[in-house]
Amino acid sequence: MIGLLFRVRVEVRVHGEHVELRCTGKYSRSEAFRVGGLAFSEAAAAGRRSALIDVRGVTGSIPTILDRFDMGVHIASLHLEQKPRVRLALLGHEPMIHPERFGEIVARNRGADARVFTIEAQALDWLTAA
Repeated sequence: MIGLLFRVRVEVRVHGEHVELRCTGKYSRSEAFRVGGLAFSEAAAAGRRSALIDVRGVTGSIPTILDRFDMGVHIASLHLEQKPRVRLALLGHEPMIHPERFGEIVARNRGADARVFTIEAQALDWLTAA
């Protein structure tokens, strides 16, 4: 699309068991949805069953509760449509990451195999445990 500017830059790295999407830039709802979808498509393209979205480099406005709810629904929908299914871990810092993991709860309640972390080692341990 002409004139479409992405606020979040995504660097994709393919690892032995997962793909990693390292994100930097300013948060926006539309970018969060774009990156969520990108994680699933990149994992599928690389033949991996897991994806790590690292948003520790994302700054700016904090997602609203509605943003978090909608993103959880979106991730669950993408997860359930994907064949084979992709396990998703989101890594970031609070308050960009909700302290009570509201978006994770929404996504998991709708069938997504997704978790949210603030510690990279924990995210990788969970992501590669399946």
